[in-house]
Amino acid sequence: MESIKKQSTVDLASKGIIKFLETGDLEVGDKLPTEQAMCAKLGISRATLREVYRRLQSQGYVELENGRGAFVRSKSIDPVQQATNWFRLHDAQMREYLEVRMSLDPLAARLAAMKRTEEDIAVLNQIQKEFEDCQKNHDSAQMAILDARFHEKIVNITHNELLIALVRLVNYYFEKLRQTSFGIEEHASHAIEPHKRILEAIAAGDADKAANESVAHMKTAFKDLCGEVIL
Repeated sequence: MESIKKQSTVDLASKGIIKFLETGDLEVGDKLPTEQAMCAKLGISRATLREVYRRLQSQGYVELENGRGAFVRSKSIDPVQQATNWFRLHDAQMREYLEVRMSLDPLAARLAAMKRTEEDIAVLNQIQKEFEDCQKNHDSAQMAILDARFHEKIVNITHNELLIALVRLVNYYFEKLRQTSFGIEEHASHAIEPHKRILEAIAAGDADKAANESVAHMKTAFKDLCGEVIL
């Protein structure tokens, strides 16, 4: 059974307007219905609608003109642009997520290198093979799933219940980040070699190298997502 994820009124209204733009008769440059009409259609207040419009403007869907209203800027956004917009809107949360993973992932990799079994390594190798195949086939959705499975397997190898719980909690709240990131092909390709090096270090039982490779992996992710190098 899948978990139920809470969505705000702004999230739901944004999705409603995007669907309206994608499937409706309006063309680029057309004016959207009046605020009163949109509020009635969506069942929201004007304050909420204006917040939705600001979000959609930052995403490139609408253009707001003072005294004139909202106009269609684009009926759909390409995946890379959507990812870029999402990163920009969630910059602070991304930084917090990556900073926490910078501490948790190396610890998990270090302990996994000390406790792994041949069966554990076989499972990681299979996940990595599927991960690489998906990258070649440009299947970003499945890459996100396999990336989560790869890192979850590493932390499960540790048999440290507190660490496992912490990693699961962090990953649950930032599932969207992983899905969005792999929508950018360059980001997807940047995950292949780091995963290989982490896996090789764990297989070799080299705890220090496993931790160091995990740190290097997170630094690459930080540069990809936040546009800067973290020391």
